[in-house]
Amino acid sequence: MVKALYAGSFDPVTFGHVDIIQRAAEIFDQVVVAVSINTHKKAAFTPEQRATFIQQALGPKSAVQVIVSEELTVNLAHRLGASVLIRGIRGSADLDSEMAIAGLNSGLAPKIQTVFLPTAGQFRDLSSSMIKEIAKFHGDVTKFVPETVAKALAAKY
Repeated sequence: MVKALYAGSFDPVTFGHVDIIQRAAEIFDQVVVAVSINTHKKAAFTPEQRATFIQQALGPKSAVQVIVSEELTVNLAHRLGASVLIRGIRGSADLDSEMAIAGLNSGLAPKIQTVFLPTAGQFRDLSSSMIKEIAKFHGDVTKFVPETVAKALAAKY
């Protein structure tokens, strides 16, 4: 049985993230999504809120486990028994930075493999940062994020 871990800040979760999660769930026996802390970003939502948004987007029948983590991703993978790290790729810029992260993770945990999943074409332009920027200027983000996220962004900004 292959368990995969998809870690990210998901601030907020977008339809691109949901696409990656759902496709990963079709490939791997078990998928755990970890809402992680990105020390380089100021989050708009708490980790618990972000985890709730993901759970709501996936629906009550989803077999995907969603957790909050404050530990190094490879350490979390070891603790959970995950042998694969999932990373979504929107384009070549993502690939370069994700390859660097995969190389570091491989150095820390050689037995854990990183698998890149390309985001579906209609979601390639989505980034959480851009979504927050649109929301700050009262733009309509309903085409880019789940309904609960769109409402939370509207309330926040």
